[in-house]
Amino acid sequence: MKKLIYSLTCLLLFTQCSDFLDRVPLDSPSDKTFLANETEIEMAIVGCYTDLWTDWEGMPFFLAFEELSDNGWDRNTNDVQRLSQGANDAQSSFVESVWRTCYSGISRCNYLINNLSKVEGVANPDVLSQARAEAQFLRAYYYSYLVDLYGDVPLILEPLTLENAQVPRASKEEVLNQIFKDYDEAAAVLGIAAKPTSGRPTRQAALALKARTALYSEKWDIAIAAASEVMKLEGSEVMLDPSYLNLFTYEGQDSKEILFSIQYLFGFKVHPIFRLFGGRNGGGHANKIPSYQLVDSYGCIDGLPIDKSPLYNPAKPWDNRDPRLAWTLALPSSGYTNWQNEPGCIFQGFQFETHRDSLKCWNYHTATPSRVDNQDALNAYASFSGVNWRKYVNDKNYGDVNNCDNNIIVIRYAEVLLIYAEAKVRVGQVDESVYTALNKIRKRVDMPVVEEMEADDLLYAIARERRHELSGEGQRLSDIRRWRIAEDVMNGFVLGRMQKAYPTKAPVIDKWGTPDYEAAGIPIASEINDPNTSMRTIDKRVFNSNKDYLWPIPYIERKTNPSLTQNPNWE
Repeated sequence: MKKLIYSLTCLLLFTQCSDFLDRVPLDSPSDKTFLANETEIEMAIVGCYTDLWTDWEGMPFFLAFEELSDNGWDRNTNDVQRLSQGANDAQSSFVESVWRTCYSGISRCNYLINNLSKVEGVANPDVLSQARAEAQFLRAYYYSYLVDLYGDVPLILEPLTLENAQVPRASKEEVLNQIFKDYDEAAAVLGIAAKPTSGRPTRQAALALKARTALYSEKWDIAIAAASEVMKLEGSEVMLDPSYLNLFTYEGQDSKEILFSIQYLFGFKVHPIFRLFGGRNGGGHANKIPSYQLVDSYGCIDGLPIDKSPLYNPAKPWDNRDPRLAWTLALPSSGYTNWQNEPGCIFQGFQFETHRDSLKCWNYHTATPSRVDNQDALNAYASFSGVNWRKYVNDKNYGDVNNCDNNIIVIRYAEVLLIYAEAKVRVGQVDESVYTALNKIRKRVDMPVVEEMEADDLLYAIARERRHELSGEGQRLSDIRRWRIAEDVMNGFVLGRMQKAYPTKAPVIDKWGTPDYEAAGIPIASEINDPNTSMRTIDKRVFNSNKDYLWPIPYIERKTNPSLTQNPNWE
């Protein structure tokens, strides 16, 4: 049972059935009486979680960050697409939605934290401590997105009134200090034994998210210390799941690798990821898709990039590749030598093939596999890149594409190991523990271990590992911004596969793992190049390094609060 959602529903039913004559006012809780007992404390803390379910077209908003990076693309003509094109302004609905979501969550947390004193002497002190810790955890989580995306933001720690609502921006440093304080105080109270499907944070979740925020803010020592505390729990309360693929399925939701996740439960709160990510054969719309640049960033099983590995076969490009490629993405079956033996090209119960001449494919939903029209090649709105996201797409949802209730991961232990490794390299503390952390992740998927190398080369290896381990989970946008490579990878075309072929050679792969097709002489589709044998140009992106490393403060926020200044070069 997904307890957090269930408890919210039960609490609503309880309040509806209680003695309404005791209410002041009659139709809703009153500030004068609310938080009078432990039931109302639970109501308030569950309310603090509400904004975790804020979505973008039905999916958790942070997953849209993949489509704002070089990893993916949003087909819908919306403000995510426009933001990735450099065509948006301070009135972007997505930019405003993320801001409002975070401050809505912060407001709920502030109300609870500042009103728990009403129940002192009435409620069990342990209940009060737990409620405060969960609210501090969530407040820190919401603020972490704000400082990462907008920089300096208002630091609000108590409920606002009309008299004190005009709050100016605080420095990022000041907000970060509060985030770290909240996570520390939460971690001191939270337990370590809650299951991921409880929906409640644990000590390790607070420390892991503190480590992430510290890494993203170049607070290397804080990142190392927080990650180290989580790593001490390895083997008891946290561990890498033996199966990478299992993590994104219904069966893997209680994995000890998952430190915190967004909860869903059919009948209460669901998401449409099967439709958004899925292929046309399976009833999906392929609205959110990976880029072909992501595909070619994955190396071969010898640990080398595809432009260096003797194992890479351009005619069968999926053979001998990092297994996470096929576990993260749905790949066309024609790219394998023996596709029938490769689960990577069975997607949503169908043979997955996007070659435009592949008019029929196998349907495995029938008692005996049958040949059907291949909508992933025939439909004009099938994946424009020729590949689909596989993570979080579960066959259980076939036939009910909008009612998925598999949880969505916020942070998992593999990311903690990568945070630790990168932060240690950044401060010049390259030791055996760095290689151990990195290689645990690689060994899990049978990739060769990283041997001793120069610190700069090790940093690039960790960066590539982050991309391949975490693709599709919402972290890529932050990575390319903090590494200051967004101006390189977000200027140019989003590419898709050749419609009736594969390139005859590999693109040039740079130190970050970014493919360059033109440098390798691979044709890009244009008016003079045949689209059947040229890389498809899906969209043109523009990234202005003078402004796009921060999002604008939303227009409506500055209109209602003139004390808010704007980020550089945004109007």
